[in-house]
Amino acid sequence: HIRFAGQVTGCEGYVESSAVGLMAGMMAAAELAGRDWTPPPRTTALGALLAHITGDAEAETYQPMNVNFGLFPPLPEVAKKSRKLAYTDRAKADFGAWQAASQLVPA
Repeated sequence: HIRFAGQVTGCEGYVESSAVGLMAGMMAAAELAGRDWTPPPRTTALGALLAHITGDAEAETYQPMNVNFGLFPPLPEVAKKSRKLAYTDRAKADFGAWQAASQLVPA
């Protein structure tokens, strides 16, 4: 398989490019180990970015993007003042569960 990482994938920023490289490496490691790789949940920064660059966006209007809360699935009704904290709390919980279930990422 061929995997791409960095800005060629359609992400913006050094951190985002590194994150995509990390995920490409994890996919390759899983393949070499004969394991399935489950991407991080879309409710996390890594999962939201991966979803954006692998098909969430419309090809005609695609824009490279940094990670931002606009890429995350919407929250149930949350007061605007509490929204960023709610996104962050959900992402941390979901990432922790994904990390614990993954055999490639030490908890």
